[in-house]
Amino acid sequence: MSLPLTFATITPKTKHTATVIFAHGLGDSGLEFSNNKEMRTIAFQLPHIKWVFPNAPERSITAWKGDTRRRSSTRGWLDVLREPLTYLSEDDDIQEYDEGIMQSVKHLDAFIQSEIDSGISQERIVLGGFGQGGAISLIAGLGGSQWRGGSDMQDGWKLGGVICLGGWLPMRDKYKKRLSMHASTIPVFWGHGVQNESVTWDLSWESANFMGDRLEVRYGQYTKVGEPGVSFMSYGVATLLAESEMDDLRLFLKKVFPLEG
Repeated sequence: MSLPLTFATITPKTKHTATVIFAHGLGDSGLEFSNNKEMRTIAFQLPHIKWVFPNAPERSITAWKGDTRRRSSTRGWLDVLREPLTYLSEDDDIQEYDEGIMQSVKHLDAFIQSEIDSGISQERIVLGGFGQGGAISLIAGLGGSQWRGGSDMQDGWKLGGVICLGGWLPMRDKYKKRLSMHASTIPVFWGHGVQNESVTWDLSWESANFMGDRLEVRYGQYTKVGEPGVSFMSYGVATLLAESEMDDLRLFLKKVFPLEG
């Protein structure tokens, strides 16, 4: 099938039995993440996994308008309404914000469907991302048909897992109403740097905790990484990927993608 966005890949070195689709952060690109040293290391250690890094479409950023130090548009999965980044319930009622997120969900759906068409089952696909990419992965990976206009999907995907690194949960009120029936069965790895100033630790943990009445949310329980529910882990970094975070991510992927698959 024809994909709606350009992308970069890290091809598996052994038989391809699983896929990670990883969405970059605001202003980054799929190629940058595919060349990231930590990503390359994990790919080498898990040679049965194919990595796909889509490039987000160019979009105007509301918070940057009038700021001569910045471009008015950049690659992004959703708009940034204000800086510093905060959640306000009235954002849920902004139609253009909602529609922009839904469009990005459909883009990522196309990548998931492409992997399924190639013979990889939903349970052997993980959707994840960094920053904005983590935010949109929480929505596309755990959300139901209402994030897709209520049209072509019965009730979302039943993926092998979801990854959110340095992300948060936008549109919280609508998010709960639009959760997939499969959401509580999907393992989520949520890592966040305590020194992250772009997406603060408080905003990220508050987002994860908000989901607690619908999904099991665990803080720092390493033994349960890879089990259904949200495993929220903290790291002593800002926006860089910490070595310990990559170790935990590798553990997560080993659990959700056993070699015998």
